[in-house]
Amino acid sequence: MADAMVRKKTTEREAFRKEEELLVSTRSYLSGAFPNPERTGCPPDDALRLMAIRPLGCDESVSEHLTCCSPCFNAYMGYLAQEKAKIRRTILIRRSAAALGIAAVLVIVAYVFLAKHRNAPIVAPGNPPPITTPGRPDQTQTTAMYASVLIDLSNASPTRGSKQSTARSVPQVIPSGSPVALSLHLPLGSEERLYLITLRSGRNIVWSESAQARRENGDTLLRVHADFSDLPAGSYNLQISSGGRRLSAPVLIKNALPESTKQKP
Repeated sequence: MADAMVRKKTTEREAFRKEEELLVSTRSYLSGAFPNPERTGCPPDDALRLMAIRPLGCDESVSEHLTCCSPCFNAYMGYLAQEKAKIRRTILIRRSAAALGIAAVLVIVAYVFLAKHRNAPIVAPGNPPPITTPGRPDQTQTTAMYASVLIDLSNASPTRGSKQSTARSVPQVIPSGSPVALSLHLPLGSEERLYLITLRSGRNIVWSESAQARRENGDTLLRVHADFSDLPAGSYNLQISSGGRRLSAPVLIKNALPESTKQKP
């Protein structure tokens, strides 16, 4: 029986090793076998990034394109590595928060135990803040913490490829003094699906997030939280893309702290 178990584990390790070698060989082949320096017929970088974040929310044409275009395949692998690193950081933060919560409970228990055995009056500690699940802050705190900003893209016409559709010429103001709760009003008929939201300075992406669109009172809205306090004040371009379609709107980040900002083009 022991010999059979050893042979089984050896076979499993060998199969795993061969599978790893096949994956490495495939990645190496796709990364250089299909050069396309002019990026002819390539999807936008936003589509490659969205596929790395939510592969089920992308068109099948994007995944098919990766098998015949080495530059796009390499760009996708870079975005995928970034998402894996982000997930690892999130897990580490949540584990640290849980460990701190347990330590705080143990300190309180030890304090109460020692106070009882000293036969001394117990001074009750101040009420601790409500314990919330990491990543899901209390709703009251969330409302007070984020400045509300509405960006109306309902009149914008979506475009495909590298072309951009600008919702308006006058930039919409976003305060940088505190985190903001962005509400993006999409054009009539927009689908309830996953969208990639990016903030660009020239050709550089300085912030990005993905969100699921929802219909509310007949309108299609994207809601997402963001913190632009680390970005310098100035002009930026906000882009919303999904399935090769893209909307674009100029925005202006200013050092302001309004309680509520509602802007329409």
